[in-house]
Amino acid sequence: MQNQPTITNLVKEEARASGGMVAAKDPEATKAGLEMLRSGGNAVDAAVAVCFAVGVVEPASSGIGGGGYLVYQMGQQGGVIGFPMRGPLAAKPDMFQLTGEGAVGSFGWPGVVDNENIEGYRSIAAPGAVAGLCEAHRRFGRLPLKDVVAPAVRLAREGHAPGWHSLYAMGTLAGMLFRYDELRRVLMPGGNMPTGDLVIPAKLKQPELANILEAIGKDGPDAFYRGDFAHAMTSDIQANGGILSMEDLAQYRPFVWDKGLEISYRGHTVRVPPFASAGITTAMTLKLLDGFDLASMGHNSEEMLHTYISCARLAYADRFEYVADPEFADVPWSGMVSDAYTARRRGEVTPQAPGAFQAGDPWRDEGRSPERVLASSRPSFDNGTTHLCVVDGEGNAVSLTNTIMSGFGSGVMPRGTGVIMNNGMMWYDPEPGRVNSIAPGKFPLNNMTPALVMDSDGVMLAVGASGGRRITNCVTQQIVKSLDFGMGPQEGIDSPRVDCSMPFTSVDPRLDPDLISALERRGHTINILDGGHLRSGFAGFASPMVIRRDAAGLTAGVDTFHSAYAEGI
Repeated sequence: MQNQPTITNLVKEEARASGGMVAAKDPEATKAGLEMLRSGGNAVDAAVAVCFAVGVVEPASSGIGGGGYLVYQMGQQGGVIGFPMRGPLAAKPDMFQLTGEGAVGSFGWPGVVDNENIEGYRSIAAPGAVAGLCEAHRRFGRLPLKDVVAPAVRLAREGHAPGWHSLYAMGTLAGMLFRYDELRRVLMPGGNMPTGDLVIPAKLKQPELANILEAIGKDGPDAFYRGDFAHAMTSDIQANGGILSMEDLAQYRPFVWDKGLEISYRGHTVRVPPFASAGITTAMTLKLLDGFDLASMGHNSEEMLHTYISCARLAYADRFEYVADPEFADVPWSGMVSDAYTARRRGEVTPQAPGAFQAGDPWRDEGRSPERVLASSRPSFDNGTTHLCVVDGEGNAVSLTNTIMSGFGSGVMPRGTGVIMNNGMMWYDPEPGRVNSIAPGKFPLNNMTPALVMDSDGVMLAVGASGGRRITNCVTQQIVKSLDFGMGPQEGIDSPRVDCSMPFTSVDPRLDPDLISALERRGHTINILDGGHLRSGFAGFASPMVIRRDAAGLTAGVDTFHSAYAEGI
């Protein structure tokens, strides 16, 4: 077992309010949402404003060149709007030449020559953010779209002083900036980092991005997906070997799911995105845990952590075996979340962990056999994502995750557009013939799982996280800390947690060494994160945020080791 470093506990003050609350990954983005609420806008107006704004101020993680999910409760209407990236129509299962390496990159897929699936022009998938955000606003927004987009336009045109976390990202990802000329031209004006000095911080201006944001505010999604802008974007991508086309953009449509995927946990309703997201994995983990009395075990006790790790790993085993775009694979959706299957899988949680957690047989609970069986897309092991939450004064709520995938996405900013494009092709298994392999127009399996938790009085929790495969365990643990152990948002976020998204279980170094040894004796392979992981906000665990409503009002917590910020009215 590794030696534990000494960790100094640092915490942020929990935000409190009664008239509405906004939590985002950057203070400027949070202010954009508050501006909407103070102008008479609702939770969707605020969330859409925040998402457009955070793409300006957090360019390494989010933006209109990506995609995501918005989970909402607006009055009596609740559901999910999905706008993940989609594979180009010219994509083919064998479009990437494999190197023969078994596992590379942050997702652990087979290696690809020149990492073409991870960065560069061929890694770009069709972005859905603009379509999804505009659809949410069209359905539920109260303010004019141009007013909702205005804070983002202002931040891009007049400039903003990058926060410490964005500057840290630029430094950490400097290789991307130097490999891609247009990215460097915009984000490193004059060849320098936009730091300024302590007295006069430099302002980073993005005029081309301001232009397209302003056009979206005026003309809606057509400004992005059709016409001159779409032509300029796809022409530059194709001129450099990419395959994204005008047809891909014109055909993109967001999903709208009434209710989304809902399960019960401790008598509350948990709503997450359905199908090929991490929502079903989150739901399966919570359904398994719902059969155990975690509260009586004690927070982060040996028994509680063993139970949590076992349930999370059972859900992950099924995820990699079955979950994919339902248009391209036969997936046992209802079986995986059925009560009978959950009870049977729960019986596999024993005092000693197995050498490996295997997928179950949810087909049995659908009373059928699969139409066809594809090999699992199981990575050999496991940055660019943002999350935001809004609850308004009327009790409407939004939990929204948006991503351009890894840091700076593909690295590609099509010339003159100001838009950083995603590297959504990294989500696919590049090995043909498997459940999550590439196909034309296919939606790849992704890791986003924004969630709302509701009681009889409405939404009580809006919760989500950024952090790739680590998002699922982060979200489920925040729900457990709140509902099972009565923790407030900031307390839950700052308390030690674990992550089961890799073959080993990552644990917080603040956990007692004897507890870690006990988990190892139970059969768990443990990796103790060092203190730098906790302080950096860039590795180890996902980065959560939570807004909670109770009789006293609204409280919010955000990642202490991130520039994330919550404020209410």
